[in-house]
Amino acid sequence: MTTNYSDHAMVWDWDGYDNTPEYEYWCTYAKVYGNNVLIPMCALGQTGAYMAKKGFNVMAFDYTPEMIAEGKKRFGSVKNLELVCADICNFSHRETGFDFVFTMDLQLLDSMDKIKKALLSLSRHTRKGGCLVIEIGLPSKESWESPARVFHPRKANYTDKKIWKEGRNRYDASTKIHHIDQIIFIEDERGTTQINHSIKLYHYERDELVQALRESGYSINSEYSNRDKQPWKPGESTWIVEAIL
Repeated sequence: MTTNYSDHAMVWDWDGYDNTPEYEYWCTYAKVYGNNVLIPMCALGQTGAYMAKKGFNVMAFDYTPEMIAEGKKRFGSVKNLELVCADICNFSHRETGFDFVFTMDLQLLDSMDKIKKALLSLSRHTRKGGCLVIEIGLPSKESWESPARVFHPRKANYTDKKIWKEGRNRYDASTKIHHIDQIIFIEDERGTTQINHSIKLYHYERDELVQALRESGYSINSEYSNRDKQPWKPGESTWIVEAIL
């Protein structure tokens, strides 16, 4: 992953689109299991802040110090929210009885060994009978590449600056790696600056992930292909797994 997060974190929510339906989705899901929620790889912690305002006790953490620092600037006054800088592969905290844990970013981990370490870390912080939900993309058998595109915010989120992105995507079926290269443009009274942002998403086979979950003490409760909870079927690219400790 290559980027300058000291600048990027400040405009991470450049797209001012209303994500309330997504936040409500996680609130509804969590209520089934309890009030104590753990959110790894949380970026600024927007989802955690929303859930805390809804009455959940939330701990959210991210590997990037700049993200957590910016999150604390924005959400530091929110009650029942704790933002922590931590590595999902070695996460350790005094709180160990979380009812509900969820993540959509395991594909940032570049090896199955790291996936297993992450799941073990999460299992140590999940109560018996608690739930882990993972939302992840499964590998395609075909390589593909998309040309460079310009992306404008669906709703402007700032009054003092204009932000847009230029990006291209490439997936290599032989390595199961999705390459994302972006340039973030920030135009304000000083002129226009650019931030380069490149990440790789690593795709793993469903069977590998199922085995890693089992080794971490989780059992599969449900598998879905979308957030409408339609059952997952072989060949579908999105895998949402609900696992119980």
